Amino acid sequence: MSTANQETHTVTGTIGAWWRNWVKSRAALAELSALESSDLSGVARDVGINPQELRTLAGKWPDSADLLSQRLEAIRLDSDAVRQSGPGILQDLQRVCAQCSEKQQCGHDIDRDPAGSQWRSYCPNVETLEALELARSVQRLGRKHRA
Repeated sequence: MSTANQETHTVTGTIGAWWRNWVKSRAALAELSALESSDLSGVARDVGINPQELRTLAGKWPDSADLLSQRLEAIRLDSDAVRQSGPGILQDLQRVCAQCSEKQQCGHDIDRDPAGSQWRSYCPNVETLEALELARSVQRLGRKHRA
């Protein structure tokens, strides 16, 4: 494939992905708008947030917490282990990440230096992530000590 064809394919793919995400976010908002107030409150309560936060999250791109997955990988935290570490921890991390205003900086930092620590100065999830890192270290130390 020529360079021009590759660039066209990339641009077309980017536009297509943007369109699909836009349609998904609008559909999610429409579904929430169709709910009765009590039903909306119940859904929000089920996921541990208030109705306004639910509306905000529904309007975000479906992949709005993807940087969290990359950050977890970069600091060697397994999302399944995070999920099992406590009720709602992963969900809360995803919610906070989805609402973060530092996505561009975070994405740049992950691309440039995934193991770097720059993100710790602006990430709204830093305290939770550091606590999870500490818990992982303590758990490893305990296993070494028992062995």
